[in-house]
Amino acid sequence: MRVASRHTPSPLLSQTLVAALTLGTALPGSAQNVLEEVIVTAQKKAENLQETPISLVSMSAETLRRLGIGSVGDIAYHVPNLSMTPFPNSPNAPRLFIRGVGSGDPQVTTDTSVGVYMDGVYLARSIGLGLEVADIERIEVLRGPQGTLYGRNTTGGAVNIVTVRPESELSFSQAFSAGELGIFKSRSMLNLPLGETLALRAAYVINERDGMVENTGQGDDFGSHDKEGGRLDLRWTLGEALTLDYAYDYSDGTFTSHYYQLLDTNAFFDGVLPIPRSRQERAALPTPFLSGDATTRGHTLTLTLNTPWGELRSITADRRLDDSAYQDYSANPFVSVIQNAVAETDQEQFSQELQLVGSNQAGTLDYVLGLYYFREEGEVFLVDRIALANLTLPAVDVSAENTATAGFAQLTWRPGADSPWEATLGARYTEDEREAVNRSIGAVDERFSEFTPSAVLRYQLNPRASLYGKVVTGYKSGGFNIRAADFTQPFDPETLTSWELGFKSEWLQQRLRVNGAAFYADYEDMQLDIVVPDQPNPALTQTANAGKASIAGLELDLDALLTDQLRLSVSLGLLDAEIDRVEGDDERFWVIQNAPEQQLSVGGLQSYRPTAWAMRAWRSRGGTGLAAGSSRWRCGCAISSTGST
Repeated sequence: MRVASRHTPSPLLSQTLVAALTLGTALPGSAQNVLEEVIVTAQKKAENLQETPISLVSMSAETLRRLGIGSVGDIAYHVPNLSMTPFPNSPNAPRLFIRGVGSGDPQVTTDTSVGVYMDGVYLARSIGLGLEVADIERIEVLRGPQGTLYGRNTTGGAVNIVTVRPESELSFSQAFSAGELGIFKSRSMLNLPLGETLALRAAYVINERDGMVENTGQGDDFGSHDKEGGRLDLRWTLGEALTLDYAYDYSDGTFTSHYYQLLDTNAFFDGVLPIPRSRQERAALPTPFLSGDATTRGHTLTLTLNTPWGELRSITADRRLDDSAYQDYSANPFVSVIQNAVAETDQEQFSQELQLVGSNQAGTLDYVLGLYYFREEGEVFLVDRIALANLTLPAVDVSAENTATAGFAQLTWRPGADSPWEATLGARYTEDEREAVNRSIGAVDERFSEFTPSAVLRYQLNPRASLYGKVVTGYKSGGFNIRAADFTQPFDPETLTSWELGFKSEWLQQRLRVNGAAFYADYEDMQLDIVVPDQPNPALTQTANAGKASIAGLELDLDALLTDQLRLSVSLGLLDAEIDRVEGDDERFWVIQNAPEQQLSVGGLQSYRPTAWAMRAWRSRGGTGLAAGSSRWRCGCAISSTGST
């Protein structure tokens, strides 16, 4: 929800520039004479990035380490057409938008538009995505709707977090990094073989930062955090046919909310309101500034069985989330009509997925078949206080239960095993059932269902270049708005159909990789949050399927090995997102949020032995009369040991 806001349309420009320099002893040139092959699992199977007809970015563990990325909330600065803003009441709840499609309010009765998955397990709530994840192998960002293989709530796209599995060799690593604002990070890992068939891997991370704005009153500074995460993996190999993987992950964090201030106003308010025009380094609150905390934990059991028909997988997961968030806007009364807000969220989820991934003996047909079940229960408690009236609004106390079932299939056919042509057809059928109880108003329940097809045609021009065209439909479930004046009025699902043309290519003896995509999307039945006029509570909104939009854009990713040690990466994203219709209002006064017209990412890497390194990063974002930028140095060291047993 809240994918659009009502104000005067204006362009938005976002640019990111990242420069990296690693210090130490140079690696041998022979290890870096071509760009490495990038393996992804975006289509539920391991395959070369260049053979995957999806506009996606894959960030390896080494790239994540050098960029200081430890959570989903960190990646948006480095992936064009992916935007992220923290939810105002909780920096632990990043709001992700891909190609201008996303969700604004992390309510337990609504869903997101960008699906986030960890080792194949759907993470239903955006709350907690700002916490640290230990031992990440790579992060894949799939741009565009993923309605077939990933299903509901991926109208914008999907983010895959893939963690490292236990290995058969003994190894240990320890890495530190430090920076301005008291930034300190530590990553520890131990891989321990326990015989010939059993291996264990344990990892632990710490991420600390002081506040970004000093609080001269009582309490911590604005924007500080103290986060940690742990992970324990166990792999049991039962012969050549069966593998069992168990994982326990834990993330915890204590944080304070950001300090929000207006930097500019329109002509009507200019010179009228005494608003500070420069960024403030300190502010005082009249009451003690409270910190929030969040904890996530999960158990995942994955069984992989090799059969004559392909690889059969069972992914069973149970997860829990506990979050307490606090925000206080009273240090700057011009930011919000809300003076302070308290939100407590508890959520549990269980999911079970069965997948069969295989090919026929002739090599002309690949298939991915699956069944999916998901259930979650959650409770949320909200209290808002109005600044001008010094009035505490009635508390919102809601419990919810959501259930989803789905079946899906994707078939890829080639005229011959060596044919350059391949055609892919996919389909998914989903049923959703939602129930919610507002203890002050009453209960409500609703059912939704959707059929989401996809079609792809791909042509291999030569061993290093291919073209593809695709049409895909995504579906976001309906739900209830706990902030609505009429809680019992549900809103329906929204759908997005995308047409895309893309290419994948490698040049100069695999020293240059250029991938690109152009797309156009129809956004139907947009779920818009609309402020209801003439009501005493300005915090209440009504969600309605009132919008229709069109989104067009371009994505270009370039990776070049200029020398055996020097690497250059350039990524560009362009968007043209417009609201075409808003029922009951003039669409000219609406714009799609978090849809920057231009995003640019440039990175340079000098490769050396990773015993010591330093990085300087700069990024800026401007638009709607505002401009902002930041710059920082990062440095760190690593100690590693590997041996055989």
